[in-house]
Amino acid sequence: IGFVDSDSVGAKAANVAELARFLPDDMVPDGFAVPFYFYDEFMKYNGFYDQAAAMMADPAFQSDFQAREDALDAFRKRLRKGNLPDWMLNALQAMHESFPAGTPLRCRSSTNNEDLPSFNGAGLYDSYTHRPDEGHIAKSIRQAWAGLWTYRAFEERDFYRVDHFQTAMGVLVHPNYDDEQANGVAITKNIYDAEWEGYYVNVQVGEDLVTNPEAFSIPDEFLVAD
Repeated sequence: IGFVDSDSVGAKAANVAELARFLPDDMVPDGFAVPFYFYDEFMKYNGFYDQAAAMMADPAFQSDFQAREDALDAFRKRLRKGNLPDWMLNALQAMHESFPAGTPLRCRSSTNNEDLPSFNGAGLYDSYTHRPDEGHIAKSIRQAWAGLWTYRAFEERDFYRVDHFQTAMGVLVHPNYDDEQANGVAITKNIYDAEWEGYYVNVQVGEDLVTNPEAFSIPDEFLVAD
């Protein structure tokens, strides 16, 4: 796949695939993109769209932020326990088995509501690591799908008047990297001064996520230029 496929797998998965076209092989992970179609079919198979509509229509959900947060939490729990049709289970199992046995896999959110030119959505959605002893990879895929309905993601979409039912979750799956030396985000332009060429980098030591850091984390922020 490439960037042209972002409308079916999400910008994150499409961008990683595009990087593989011009960066050295050892710099880009090999993996798979679980498309929006799987999420959509999962939601319809379990009647979750109807449940979401009923939840959002509840007056308490609309007027009370605590009721809204509690309802979204309960909804995510149902999603994490939802059933998958056999064809989907088989496809995900085949994907899992294509990796070397014992490989921990990172299941990364790749929605149509993040990593966009006008909306980065950094930190809105969660990613999960599927360990070899956790059974069918559907467990972690469902966790990623459920992440579309976190309180912070719902509120952000609501603020920007994004239709929740037009938002879809794809999943980028590739080997997980443990004991990372650093974790960060780089942007291939100078976000502070458009007249001065440079790359912006925001990074911190270790595996502490720069998008959802632990308390008291202090990332480094710098520009790289010729």
